[in-house]
Amino acid sequence: MKSKQDEIKEFYDHKANEDKRMEREPLEFLRCKEIISRYLSQGKMEIADIGGATGVFSYWLAQMNHDVHLLDYAPLHIEQAKEKGRNNNITLTSYTCGDARQVPYHDKQFDLVLEMGPLYHIQDKKDRMRCLSEAMRILKNGAVIICEVISRYANLFEGFQWNLIHDERFIEILDENLSTGKHSPADTSYFTTAYFHTPDEIYNELEEAGFAEISIIPVEGFANILNVKEYFESEHKKELLLKYIRQTENIPELFGVSGHFMAIAYKRV
Repeated sequence: MKSKQDEIKEFYDHKANEDKRMEREPLEFLRCKEIISRYLSQGKMEIADIGGATGVFSYWLAQMNHDVHLLDYAPLHIEQAKEKGRNNNITLTSYTCGDARQVPYHDKQFDLVLEMGPLYHIQDKKDRMRCLSEAMRILKNGAVIICEVISRYANLFEGFQWNLIHDERFIEILDENLSTGKHSPADTSYFTTAYFHTPDEIYNELEEAGFAEISIIPVEGFANILNVKEYFESEHKKELLLKYIRQTENIPELFGVSGHFMAIAYKRV
């Protein structure tokens, strides 16, 4: 019987092109970069991009002259990341095929840790806490962790947007999503094994791990229920959309609508 981690690896090896995902999700990519940028310093930072797939954020940060270490569980992603670097004449500080629950970095090594995937692929809370514990270990005192997680309600909105609710198997998956946070697609073509957080849940996990000054920021916000492609057809429409996403990002009543959240926290000095 395959492990959950093997299911995830097989999904990215054979079913999904993660290297092009952010091209298909331009609003998510733009907003993630925008939010991460708020926590970048002017000088060179040492950054760990843990679960960073093919390095879409790693290379963006490296182009700003930061030292970036990329780690991902899927060997294919690391090979694609290296090829991307060769094709664009950019080299990251290191490339590692590894596990977010046990990373090969030194204590207090990093100014910033990104966890843009691991926490939403691990269903067992103990293992998510191990990821956060490792991030805590490798962060410098006073440094920042930035995590991206999937909303507990993401499949609810997508199910109705894309008429997936007519599939009985999808309904079973959705009911599990809403009641437990677990996403277990088994042999279907839906998104791979995952865990969907509520805003309070990711806040509490970071707090339990010992982080301080925790904040939650919706990524897509209310735009998650819109036809975003239409608003990216002109610069004026795009900027109007972004204006109101930013203006409403601190309204807790709207958090659940967003497809993803960013959770930001500091390691105590």
